[in-house]
Amino acid sequence: MMNNRNKQVQILLQKLLNLFSASDFNSVIHQCKKYIKIYPEYVILYNLLGSSYMNTGNYNLAKETFTKAKQLDPTNISVWNNLANAEKNIFNFNEAEQLFKKIIEKAPEYLNAYVNYGNLKRDLNKFNDSNDLYKLALEIDKKHPIVLYSLAMNYQALGDFKLSIEFAHKVLKINPSYTKADLLISKSHKYKIKDPHLI
Repeated sequence: MMNNRNKQVQILLQKLLNLFSASDFNSVIHQCKKYIKIYPEYVILYNLLGSSYMNTGNYNLAKETFTKAKQLDPTNISVWNNLANAEKNIFNFNEAEQLFKKIIEKAPEYLNAYVNYGNLKRDLNKFNDSNDLYKLALEIDKKHPIVLYSLAMNYQALGDFKLSIEFAHKVLKINPSYTKADLLISKSHKYKIKDPHLI
């Protein structure tokens, strides 16, 4: 009976993830609310609901949802990370920072915490702090495009355009279709005729 229940949840989760990937967040919200009543023990439904609230700008509802998920499963680091981002988005910077620190303490290999904590520091114009956090993330995964792009953005904010371009090129080596890296280069680079990047 439990196996059948798990199978049903897996099928509906795939449908919800497809809707989420298609950015149909309102449908995800509507369906998650319905399914949580039927399957209240599945924390992933709360995580999807909260993430959809985040993507529609309903940060207070996202915080409320992630808080509930954290109560249901205090060991779920992904939920902690999402809750910290929700706190950041409602300008509860101290709460967000404390959560990121706890995540890193509990799961030092969890790359997203370093990136998101770095983003928080960058938003607060603490670029040297964010740089340190992005570099820690880079130690976990040297070829992660989001980490490399975050460093490129940070170096641009610090006025080090040479390093900014260098890291943006590293992103494009891994993922040539990462157009945000191209845009970053074009903002930092003085073009000459027959410049390889311009071509």
